[in-house]
Amino acid sequence: MLSDNRSRRLQSLFMRGGAALLLSLMAAAPVMLAASHAGAQTEKPVSGGAMTIINGSDIKSWDPAITAGTYPGGPMDVLDAVYGFIVYVNDKGVVTGGMAESLTSTDAVTWTLKLRKDMKFTDGTPYDAEAVKYNWDRAADPATLSPAQPFISSWNKAITVVDPQTLTIKLSSPNANFAAQVAELCPFIASPAALKAAKEKTDIKPVGAGAFTLTEWNQGISMTMARNPGYWDQPRPYLDTIKFAIIPETNSRIATVVQGGATMMAGYPYQFGSNATAPGVATREIPIRGINRAYLNQAKGIFTDVRAREAFYSGIDRARLMQAFTQMPGYKAPSNYFGENSPYFDSASSLPAYDPKKAQELFDALKADGKPFSIKIVTYTNSDLKRLAAYIQQVLTGYEGASAEIVEVDQASLIQRCKTQLDFDICVEGGVLVSNGAEPNISNLLSSGGAFNWGQYKSAEMDAALKEASSTLDPAAVKAAYVKVQKLVATEMPLYIFGEQTRSLLLRNNTGGVVPSNGGILQKQFLYVCTDACQK
Repeated sequence: MLSDNRSRRLQSLFMRGGAALLLSLMAAAPVMLAASHAGAQTEKPVSGGAMTIINGSDIKSWDPAITAGTYPGGPMDVLDAVYGFIVYVNDKGVVTGGMAESLTSTDAVTWTLKLRKDMKFTDGTPYDAEAVKYNWDRAADPATLSPAQPFISSWNKAITVVDPQTLTIKLSSPNANFAAQVAELCPFIASPAALKAAKEKTDIKPVGAGAFTLTEWNQGISMTMARNPGYWDQPRPYLDTIKFAIIPETNSRIATVVQGGATMMAGYPYQFGSNATAPGVATREIPIRGINRAYLNQAKGIFTDVRAREAFYSGIDRARLMQAFTQMPGYKAPSNYFGENSPYFDSASSLPAYDPKKAQELFDALKADGKPFSIKIVTYTNSDLKRLAAYIQQVLTGYEGASAEIVEVDQASLIQRCKTQLDFDICVEGGVLVSNGAEPNISNLLSSGGAFNWGQYKSAEMDAALKEASSTLDPAAVKAAYVKVQKLVATEMPLYIFGEQTRSLLLRNNTGGVVPSNGGILQKQFLYVCTDACQK
């Protein structure tokens, strides 16, 4: 359970991040701040050296359009090193310039992207407005299979290249969250020449203009990258080399950092235990609130019936589920998508509480209608998630007429199994999804075409409420729209929200330049090796 101090800190972050876009629009000021290198370090950066970051799984493709997982250790973490975020969301929820100087609007309809001057991809071709347009047009093509295709295809035809450093996008309706959605869904721009040269997706070479260039990819084991001498923001990056080591098992990742075999890993304090105080080791909280969630398949199977979704909520004590998951007591089950400290939180709209009697009644009713509650739980091979799935299975088998099967897949295959193939009833993804601001994640999760809507939940009423929230510049109207959203979440239960946490890094104490963004992904151009210990 979060401490009072952490709760107040999260509330501050939410207020500064979630409301900042609307307030800046009301003042007719640019929605996005130009790059200011938020999170400046107190230590003096040192050039040179190497770091190893541990990821849980390898990437499947270097295609910049195939992005997913805005969390440290995910696919976007690796792609960022080569391509760099065109804009990113800092740890206060503010969209910040990356490869671009700014992405701004005064009316939330017409947006202007301003690129930095004289940027080049590592193949020598220009990183300009035409290159950005080519990447976004390509991602809008359904044949590319980009997860962001529904989002990008709604506006890419309205892109105008003004000059080599400038392009404009005119949306069909106001969207105060557009810049944040770009940062989450389509932030990576690759050399058009490299993309055109690849006959198949597997042939795509990672040619970007980011802080590093790929020198070796040992699939399933590691990726090694070297400093890009032509990076726009000299003298960054500070590191000479950066390596991503693939270690699927959490305990093995922890041991590797503690023993000095790697620089850092992302995780949660409950995973670290006494290792957090080992010699030469430190921890660093990523102050970004997130929710633990699982996807409920509403395209086919038992969860197409809302009674089954209510039975699942009622049948499991989510606080105990979190205890089984983390092996730590004291968790409180979140009552809705928004945390209690959110300015949008509506106490009148709560998810079903633990009620085993109600759950059994619902299981009986489903069985009487020829719908026995038998589900397939899909998750990946991780000790924490194994405990979570096993607990769900154990609890469900305690009810008459309910059962569960567990299917474990490789972490990198989870998206294909769940989102693409829809081969699950409940799909549990590790980690938390950022919710320190309402957007873009709430629409990604709950809108009919949302990039994270793996369960295929579709509701015209929900779509209208989300659009209402993003189309108005009046904070009171935004809150009123999110009250509607919360009522629908409470009654329709489109996904399973079972916990809330903040991530942490377990790292060597000479790690400098830790600047988290998006869901906790580090801006790697800032990283450096300290001469002495610089973390506690």
